[in-house]
Amino acid sequence: MTGWRQTASASVQHLREDPPLARTAPLVGIAAALLVALAGCVPADAESASDASASPAPSATATPEPSAEPTPSASEAPEGIDTSDWVEYASPEGDLTFRHPSDWTLETTRSEPMSGVGPTGNRSLDSVEITAPNGQQLLTSYDFVDIGGWCDAPMTGELLHSEPIGLESPTGDETPVIAAIAFDGDPMIFAMGITAAERIGPDGTFGCPFYFVLGTSDGGTSMGTHFQVSNDDPLWNIASLDDATAYMETDEYATILEILRSVRTA
Repeated sequence: MTGWRQTASASVQHLREDPPLARTAPLVGIAAALLVALAGCVPADAESASDASASPAPSATATPEPSAEPTPSASEAPEGIDTSDWVEYASPEGDLTFRHPSDWTLETTRSEPMSGVGPTGNRSLDSVEITAPNGQQLLTSYDFVDIGGWCDAPMTGELLHSEPIGLESPTGDETPVIAAIAFDGDPMIFAMGITAAERIGPDGTFGCPFYFVLGTSDGGTSMGTHFQVSNDDPLWNIASLDDATAYMETDEYATILEILRSVRTA
């Protein structure tokens, strides 16, 4: 499967050879780099944050695990992605499932049980890193304790694609959607995942900070190219809006979109 890193403009900052190079140090210089894990700063139309850190979950030993109708958009995904041989992942507690290509790999992390967390008061937190055959980690899923953070002003950019997804809101007051966004900055950031429509403003502004999450404590889930959008991962840094729309014409983008469409929560 040919990813955009090989097909889009040579000016894209995360072009990689095969095998992929090691990730470089995080870039700085745009508003997203100012994000820090302080408590409770999200826009009024989003969920309120708690006093916890923006980190999705405590770390634990990672175990490599072999992988056993949309709204109009700026760029339509390629058709014809064959999902007949895809396999299903289910989180240990069964609260999150999704399907993925059989030749993609998953690396799972599970924390020790945390007292006072979740409906039973003793919940473990799970994360999954989803990697394509070319070695690039393209998606991450989290069950997390809480979200928080701070930034100077709402993030800005262009909503390239949005479509509803048949998930229930953990909080009951969110509208779950799949979104692909090109965030402004130097460099720009391409990001896609599942989020709440309430985090997407009508005028090109987005949550501050912006998360690909649904809900918050005791049941929140995250699935996307980012948990909290920033330019820390140069894989998703782009030079222009044209690079973003070019990527959205590739099979890799279409595959990620189908994975997101398959997400189900208990």
